[in-house]
Order: sequence, then structure tokens, then C-alpha cells
Amino acid sequence: MNAILGVVYISDTKISENSSVQKGNVPDTVLVDKKLEAVYNSSPVISFIWKAEGNWPVEYVSGNITQLGYSPDEFLSGKLAYGDIVFPDDLDRILLEVKKHSEKKNTSYFSLNYRILTSSDEVRWVTERSFIKRDENGNITHFQGIIIDNTELEKTERELLETGKKYKIIFERSPVGILYFDENGIITHCNKSCSSIIGAPVKKIVGFSVLSSLKDERLKNAVDVVFLGNPGFYEGTFVSSISGKQIALKASFTPVMDDDGSLLGGIGILEDISVSKDAKEKLALNEMRLEALLKLYQMQDFPMSEIAEYAIQKAAELTTSTTGYLEFLNEDENVLETYHWPVDVEPGLSGSEEPFVHPLKLTGFWGEAIRERKPVIVNTPYASDNLDEIYPGKKERMLNHITVPVFDNEQIVAVASVANKSKNYDESDVRQLTLLMEGMWKLVQYKNTNEVLYEALRMRRMLESIMSSSPAIVFLWKPEQDWPVEFVSENIKQFGYNVNDFISGKIIYGDIIHPSDLHRVRSEVERASREGFSDFSQEYRILTKSGDVRWVDERTLLHYNERGMVDYLQGIIVDITERKQANNFLRIECDLDNVLGETGGLEETFEKLLDFTLEAKAIDSGIMYVVDELTGGFEAISYRGLSENFVSSLANFGPNTLMARLFTTGFPVYKYFSEINMMMPAVNLDFEGLQAMAFIPVKFNEKLVAAIVLGSHTELEIPANSRNLVETIANQVGIIISRMKKDSGVQKSKNNMNSLLDALDEVVFIMDMEGKILHINKTLIEILNYSSRDLEMKDFLMLYPQDWEDDVLSTLDEIMAGKLSTCDIPLVSKEGILVPVKSKFTIGDWGGQDVLISISSPIKEPGT
Repeated sequence: MNAILGVVYISDTKISENSSVQKGNVPDTVLVDKKLEAVYNSSPVISFIWKAEGNWPVEYVSGNITQLGYSPDEFLSGKLAYGDIVFPDDLDRILLEVKKHSEKKNTSYFSLNYRILTSSDEVRWVTERSFIKRDENGNITHFQGIIIDNTELEKTERELLETGKKYKIIFERSPVGILYFDENGIITHCNKSCSSIIGAPVKKIVGFSVLSSLKDERLKNAVDVVFLGNPGFYEGTFVSSISGKQIALKASFTPVMDDDGSLLGGIGILEDISVSKDAKEKLALNEMRLEALLKLYQMQDFPMSEIAEYAIQKAAELTTSTTGYLEFLNEDENVLETYHWPVDVEPGLSGSEEPFVHPLKLTGFWGEAIRERKPVIVNTPYASDNLDEIYPGKKERMLNHITVPVFDNEQIVAVASVANKSKNYDESDVRQLTLLMEGMWKLVQYKNTNEVLYEALRMRRMLESIMSSSPAIVFLWKPEQDWPVEFVSENIKQFGYNVNDFISGKIIYGDIIHPSDLHRVRSEVERASREGFSDFSQEYRILTKSGDVRWVDERTLLHYNERGMVDYLQGIIVDITERKQANNFLRIECDLDNVLGETGGLEETFEKLLDFTLEAKAIDSGIMYVVDELTGGFEAISYRGLSENFVSSLANFGPNTLMARLFTTGFPVYKYFSEINMMMPAVNLDFEGLQAMAFIPVKFNEKLVAAIVLGSHTELEIPANSRNLVETIANQVGIIISRMKKDSGVQKSKNNMNSLLDALDEVVFIMDMEGKILHINKTLIEILNYSSRDLEMKDFLMLYPQDWEDDVLSTLDEIMAGKLSTCDIPLVSKEGILVPVKSKFTIGDWGGQDVLISISSPIKEPGT
């Protein structure tokens, strides 16, 4: 700050050296000049005097121009003009800005931000603060000012904003529910996925207290441990206190700690597991949406009052004044916040505690400088005992005084005033006061920037903690062959890799994609880029570091440059292997249910079950046995993938054989074929070429009723996933055998029910809880002209008009919820003719299966 003042004084001396009036003692002034210039030459603030001509020839430049690699002589000799070092892309803008300020007759000061080039062509950002010098005719002759290097701040602000955008996108678009609560337990952030899971808008969730408002004790306990610095977990069904929605929830809560170990708050990762409950599997539905603003620097450790008092004190001392005031304006320039120096006002003068906030319209002392938007100097030629009103309730004797507005671009942000100098104020005081206030304002801006940066850093820590505790892995890919990785989150370790494997280039992303899926993934990315997609998603397999295969769901955003080319891809991947397996199990169980409903013989049923079993990975052959209830012997019913000789050798065996003991243990047995060969009834079965075998007992009501022998000609052992599938099927086989024994009684009961339904005049159809039609009566066939074959296992919506589907489904939801039992939606015949009916729906049982029964009475039109 002292360096800035010194340069202004030197510059002023240089301009007025030909003046006929000299002020002060010359030797003393020269000595002061030298000292100030020495201080200034070591400062980062460079002073200039430019001629108001094209390209701005330099008439004076301070010695510290060497910081940019130039010497003062290069400018003073005319070898370089100031315009020569301005970055070419900024030159036109600067010309327009200078012209705009110059054309304003009441403007004597302006501020610009632009780039310049050092002597080595390095680009530096600078802030210029300049005065406009005019002759007696008002023509501009010179510009006098300073430039301050703010390259690092400019770079930091740009990087912060760009990074903040990326993390905010990640947070907001994360497919998993994410919320953050502060150290008081108040939720301050949540994403749309969280809003969807809880069933309430974001604005209703924000502000909710997790400490005082949670009603579910288990969930509350999972949250409470976070405030002890420990993670908490919850899984179960609860009713949301916010929305009243019943949620099947899996949640993890993690504390967020500051560097000093204090608790900043906590993060909740929410997962709706309602789908997984139906499949008896926990489906990972955590989707992320990353993610918001980053913080880098801590705020200045100075309160605003100290900054203001220090600035006005220095302003008073610099201008040899006895009193100083500094007022900050709000954005509308209509409210003043006043600071005064010295703090202890003169006895006998009324005052109020500082800062004092008051509306601008009530001020007289400050009004002219704000209205005129330029410095105002008042030099009173005689002493007066009158008191000037500074603001309502505050009066002080002001003899001479000077008031300077402080600008941020076009807006007045502050007004500074000093008073009661023993001599008259002049333009030199204006310049010095203005430069000091500009420095003060720069510090205020820096303080405010630091606060934003600190908040961004805290948000970054929160987001990093979210990512590290989330199943969603964040990637930033280059748009090159097989996608080199620029960024990957730490939780990539769940697949066995570390971050440096990718960042160093040792592994690129395409290396971990399953070779069978790589071509498809490439094609999808190329198509998205070619067609200008902003985002896309796809599912494929990847290889972990240990060689395991995992299914992932990828959600990717494409970022385009100004030429419309993809310059990076940003996305997340979530492991969905368990969900894939759950879907496979659901399909198998659905197929098994269909088998249970069919009326084929035992051999036909076993053949179908064996076909399902061979869909498991690595299993390519098998034999299914039934156990004789009387003798306990094993008899082969069906087989697949084995030679006749092999099957003949194992077609029958007694209860006391080594083979039988493999099943009577009650547990599945998995062996290498070489280990089990000697236990077979035949002497040598090596000719079959089997590598691995499995022996699966089938029980019903704890009694052994059947057995399954499975084999692989290609793999040495049956994989874990295949074992799960096989054992799932085995659990159903006992049920099939039991039901087939009861089949005759059940079929007879069904036949009786069919006869009863066919005798009704109403239209009747029966569907399962998935909406598939199981049975229709004769009245439906006669009225709607469908046959049983037309509708068997078809979607029940076929019986309704296409444009009524939403109404049908909505009505059915209300019926299932117990809110309705009837509806008036018409049916539609096979030919597309509407048939008005009044329908009643009832939940019932059809052969041991839960079903929905629809009974519809045709509505006859009047006169028919």
C-alpha cells in the first residue's frame, strides 16, 4: 500500500516539474521521492503515464517494469508503445473501453482487466487503474495509472468455476440419493434422486432436522452415531416423516470431518430396495448425481470493521487530515454503512456506534460525490463554528474536505472522505485517496473471494467423501481410442484397481471392458458423438483386476467445444451384477412357475427343468432322478448332453451305494470328475470327457424325493453364480413332484370352477398379479369374439381400448389399494367394437395361485 502511494507522488512530481508554482522544500522532496521510488520498485504495482495517442506511447514507467522482462528505456525511447505489449485479442476491447470512459466528460478515472505479454511472450492478467488527464480545453492529453498482476487469482477463479460446474453436475445427476446435513443435523443439500426416493420436493427436504424429527428409532440410531464420528447403516421399511411415503430403504451415513478433526456434518447415501425385496435380493439402486461448488483457500482472518478502520486511518494520515469516513453502498447504491476514524470522536460532538447504516436519501455530506459519480473537493476559505450533518444523528465540524467514490466497473461500491486538513485539498489528494481506496477495495474483493473459495473447498470435501462412500465410480475420459482416463474417483478400488493405474496411462478404460462387449461400447459412444447426444447410458461387462466379470451401468455426459467436437466425456459407472443375477433368477423362477401350471407328465416336466438348468454357465450336461418312496432307489427320468453308454451306467442305483451317499448328506456336492470317478457304479467312465461334476439333492418337507447330477466338459469346476442358479431350481423340483401328485385333485377342482364360470351371464376373465390372462368364460368368448388361445397368458390390457390404458391402470391401482372395487371402463371386442360394461374386481385363488378376477355386466342401451 505504501508503494502505491509513493509512485503516485513521484508521478505527480514528474508531471508538474515545469509548473511555475513549486510546493514544499525541493531537497526534502527529492529525498522522499528516492525513498518512495526504491520501495515502489520492489513492489508488484507498476506505474505508467501514457500519452492519449494511438497505441499509447509511454511518457513514464516505473523501474519495476523489469518484472515483465522489459526495461524502462524500451518504452521511453519509443522502441515500444504500451499497445505493443497488450495481448492482441484484448486490444479492441480495451480501445472501446477507453473510448467509452474518455467520452464521459465527468469521468476522470476508470478500471480495466485484460492480458499483456511479457518480453518472453508469457501471458499475464493485469488490473489497470487509471486517471484521465485533460488540458484547459477539456481535451485528453494523458492517462496516468497503475497495473497490478492478478494472473494467479484470475486463473484460480476460472478453474474453480469450471471444476465447480463439473462437480455440481455429478451431484445433481447422480443416480443414487444423496443428502448432506450440517453439524446441527439440518439437511442443507439433497439431489433429485433423494427427492424421488423420499417422495417430497427438494425444498421440503432441505431444512429438515435429522436429530429431532426422525420417528423411526432404528433409522434415528443410524444417524445419531454420525455425530459421534462413526458411520451408520440402516436397512428396512419406514414411513417418511416428510412425505408420509412408506419406503423400503437401504441407507449409509458417513461423518464429514474437518482437517482439525471437528465434525462438519454428515452424508447420507439412500437406496430404494423395494424391487430387490420382490426378488429377495438387495439391488444396488445407488445412482449418483454428482455434484456442485469447490473451496480452495481460507478467508482472510480480518473482520470487515478492522479493514475499513485501517483504510480510512491510512487515508487520513496520507492526506494529513484529522478525520476520515468510509461508507459502503449496497448493490442498489441507496444504503450506506459508515465507518469513522478516529473511533473516539471529539468531546462535545454527538455520535453513534459504528458502523452506522442509513439510507442514502437522508445524506447531504455524501450526496454530491455519489450523484456526480466523481471526486468532490470542498475548501472553505474561512473558519466556521457550524457543524455539518454527516448522517442523521451525527454532526461534526468539517472545514476542508474531500469525498471520493470507489467504483467496481460502473457501480459505486464505497465512498471515502477525509476532512480538516490544515491546507487546501488538491488533485494530488484525490489521486492518493483514490489509489488507497482501490487497494482497500481489492482486499475486500479478495476477502469475499476467499469466502467463496472456502465454501467451495468445503463442498469439495463433502463431494469427495460422497464419492468415496458411494458405489458410483466417477470418470473423466478423453475422446480418444478406448478412452484414456483423466480423472477417476478413489472408489475404483472396489474393482481392484487404484487411481494411478489409469491416470498414469498404464491402463486405459477400454482395457477393462470385456472383449465381447468392447465393439458394442465403441459403437454406442461413436453414435452418441455423431448424433450430438448430450448424454447416454449403456450396460456392459468389465473385468476386475483379479479377472472377475462384473456388469456395470454407465451414465455419460458429452462435453462439446465451440467447434462442436467432443472434448471430454464425463460419467459414472455403477456395479449392477447383483441386479443382473436377480433378474436372471426372476426369469428362471417365472419359467418354473409356468412349468408348475402345465399338465405334462413327469418326464416332460423333468426335461424342461433340465433345460433350464443347462442355461447356467459352464454346465453342459445332466441327469435327473426320482427316488422311489418304498425302496429308496434312484431312477433316471431324463438326461441331456451325455452319451447313451454313460447314462446307461448311471441309470439306476440303490440307496446304500456310494453314489446314493453323495445325495443323502442333504447338501450339494461339487467335485472334480477325477475325484469322483472311482465312486461311480461303472468301472471306468473317462471316455465321457467330463471335467467337473455336481450332485444336488432335491427335498420336499425334509424328505429326499429326487436328485440331479450335472457335469461340465469344459470347466474344471462349477462357478459360484451357476451353483446359485442350480440350487434355486433344485428348491423348486420338490414342489413340482409334490404338486404333480396332487394334480388330479386340483384339475378336478378347476374343471368344476370352469363349469360354474361358464354358466354365468357376465363376462369373466382371471389374470395373475402380473396382468397375464389365465382363464376366460364362455360369455366373454360369445360377446368379445376371442378364443381361449387368443388370450391365454396375454396382457389383460388387450381387452380394453388402447387410448384408455392409463385410466385402466390407474383404476386398477386404486382397486389394489382398496379404494375402489368397480369401474365403468368399456371392453373392446376382437374386431375393435366397444362394449359398455360395469366391472367388479376381486382378489382370489386359482389353483393355489393369487389372482385378480374381473366380472363385467354388459350395460344395455335404452330401447335395446
